[in-house]
Amino acid sequence: MLPRSSKRLPSWPQRALLINRNYTLLWLGGTISLIGDVLFTIMLILWVGTLLHHQSAAPLAVSGVVLAAALPALLIGPFAGVLVDRWPKQRLMRLMDALRAMLVCALLPISGPLPVPLALKLTSIYLVVAAVSGLSQFFTPATKAILKEVVSNEQLTRASALTVGAGMVAWIIGSTCAGICYVSLGAVWAIALNAASFVCSWVLVGQMRVSASARATASEAAPLRRALTDLREGLRFITGHLLLRTILLTQSLFSFGWGIVDVLAFFYITQNIHVPTRLYGLFSAIPALGGLLGALLVGRAAAKRGATSVYARALLFAGVMIVVSTVPNQAMINLVGITLVGVATIQAEVLVGPLILLATPEQMVGRVFSTLGTMTTMSTFLATFLSGYVSSTLQGVAVHLPTGELNATNLLHIGAGMIIFVSGLHAARQFRKRR
Repeated sequence: MLPRSSKRLPSWPQRALLINRNYTLLWLGGTISLIGDVLFTIMLILWVGTLLHHQSAAPLAVSGVVLAAALPALLIGPFAGVLVDRWPKQRLMRLMDALRAMLVCALLPISGPLPVPLALKLTSIYLVVAAVSGLSQFFTPATKAILKEVVSNEQLTRASALTVGAGMVAWIIGSTCAGICYVSLGAVWAIALNAASFVCSWVLVGQMRVSASARATASEAAPLRRALTDLREGLRFITGHLLLRTILLTQSLFSFGWGIVDVLAFFYITQNIHVPTRLYGLFSAIPALGGLLGALLVGRAAAKRGATSVYARALLFAGVMIVVSTVPNQAMINLVGITLVGVATIQAEVLVGPLILLATPEQMVGRVFSTLGTMTTMSTFLATFLSGYVSSTLQGVAVHLPTGELNATNLLHIGAGMIIFVSGLHAARQFRKRR
């Protein structure tokens, strides 16, 4: 007779799995890769900022990194979705990981002590960032599409919650380690770690055992010249489907409102509520704990009230809390309010994926997710430009209330909260039509 401890041993591998073996491998690969991405992105901003230290062009050069990462989503995203729907998703994900690892390593020669002209360094950084981001436009929708292959419909919300929760943890770990890694070890090690994260993802994704449809060869797909036709079919499908059409507009409105909050966060935190600059990173990271809590609670809430109801209510609550936490100009009130906003917005983010997957045929998943990514990126871009322009234009404008004075940053925050509230209101009204 085996000892009791020995009897328990075979169950441990099964207990260590998240939902099932395939999803655990997908989750681990995505989490490791995301930590590397966050560390790499923040390191690049620090690197570029250091290269142009005390130069007037430094802010513009840093914004170039963000622009280089975002442009491929606008230019490549929709067409990437068409190809994701045609190509074998597991093989595509591994190919993107391998190419991204090689591209990141291309920065190693200019990160060392060798004398390299500044213009060449910046050009190389922008080109690599844009290329890696372009490849990610294929990898990300493929990851979402293959989720339907490895997880049952009943487990989609839990899988999405685990993925989004891991993203929050990856952001905290990556952003915390980036500064330490860059200062202590230099850009070389940050680049090497990001390349290694892609290699880890490549290995883990390769260990997945997926169905024949996910492994289907590219030769079975339609000719590439039909890409525009397929793209039009995807857009026609989205606009003709009430739930998808509602999510597309709602997420675009939310991205616009949240883009305003995100752009002005530094100025609101350091100037309006007078948090020391050295504590800005810590103050910004605390609301991520709210996001983790939201990811933990969303499954039970969706099972009790329904996914569409929780999604709409989360956005309504987030819009109200942004306004309520902005008006007093008090650090603790804002911290509590934004943490609660994190709980709500992450719940909405978790539910977007399952709602789309359940409403979309397998052959259209890539196009739907790519279209959503393109629209939200455009909204964020527009919010970034308008908030910066309007904030500069309204300098000196003030509204006096019994609770204190509201400046341009306050007013834009309030406007952003109202836009997010409207997005939730639109979702609630449209989802009611489906009943």
